[in-house]
Amino acid sequence: MKKANAVGGLYFLVHFLLEVTSFYLMTEITHSPYVWVLMLLYDFTAFVPQGVFGWLRDRGIRVNFALVGTILTSAATVCYMCGANVFFIVTVLSLGNCLVHIHGAETTLRTSPGRISPAAVFVSGGSFGVITGKLFSTYHVAAPWVLALGLFSLVPIFLAEKLKATEGTENLRQYRFDDPKVNTAFLLAAATLVVAVRAYMGYGIPTPWNKTVVQTIALYVCMGVGKALGGVLIDAIGIRKTAFISTLVALPLLCFGEGVMAVSLIGIAFFSMTMAVTLALLVSRLQDLPGVAFGFTTLGLFLGTVPVFFFRIESVLVNCVVISALTVVCVVLLYILCVKKTHEKGEIRG
Repeated sequence: MKKANAVGGLYFLVHFLLEVTSFYLMTEITHSPYVWVLMLLYDFTAFVPQGVFGWLRDRGIRVNFALVGTILTSAATVCYMCGANVFFIVTVLSLGNCLVHIHGAETTLRTSPGRISPAAVFVSGGSFGVITGKLFSTYHVAAPWVLALGLFSLVPIFLAEKLKATEGTENLRQYRFDDPKVNTAFLLAAATLVVAVRAYMGYGIPTPWNKTVVQTIALYVCMGVGKALGGVLIDAIGIRKTAFISTLVALPLLCFGEGVMAVSLIGIAFFSMTMAVTLALLVSRLQDLPGVAFGFTTLGLFLGTVPVFFFRIESVLVNCVVISALTVVCVVLLYILCVKKTHEKGEIRG
């Protein structure tokens, strides 16, 4: 696991730097009259095609998508510095983001022998990068510095390539977090729905206390910590216990902690743990297709984000009712999907 943890840590850094570039540029274009169209374009291009590129990796195309993606995001930064068309910038940026994402996910999943924590640590890096990129834009950090940081991510990408010698099918066959009795189509649909709910609640959770820079930083830090902690807990105590902790404990904290920052932040951290739960379920069922499995999670992220572009619930009471209902649905689905106890180590599914 040492190499797997190291690869997870390296791709945490890659993901962090990726989102610094992405959200620096996306924050910079908020002055555009087409900002909502651009944000929707970014979300679609960054999230939806990941399953397709993941499938290509799963089928044996060994192109280093992280390298290609970093070149694209760096090119988007240069285009921004040169005053290029904003739609072109966002398209290049989001495609690069997509490629780095799927390569990091597939690499961390293949390298780890049935443990989800390295992939969870990789994903968690994004939350820290999002807030850093936004702050860089807010405080007018010069674009060349952002470009330099983006190019620096090539260092951990190449280091990870040297460390991942242990990747292989034998590692993937050790992911056994799903209940084998559950129909595959139902599991894929239900796990994707849980991801969509988490994405939607990320925008719908009431946070009236979030009024300062420090509070915003705390919000994103708790999201990132929650995602990583979910993977650690799954490997330590099992997926079903982690699923219950991440949903049932989070519900009262989210609904009744809106006026108390500390309570709300704890609830956000707990609910963010469901990211690792759904990823573990999907890769356990699609053991030979880790890229496709991760693609389902990003598809869920897009589906959960889309409604926010068209409407938002303003009433606090209605919002709490919706959050409660959605959480109950997630609890029921995860109870059905998660294996009751960890399979024996020597058991291999055919």
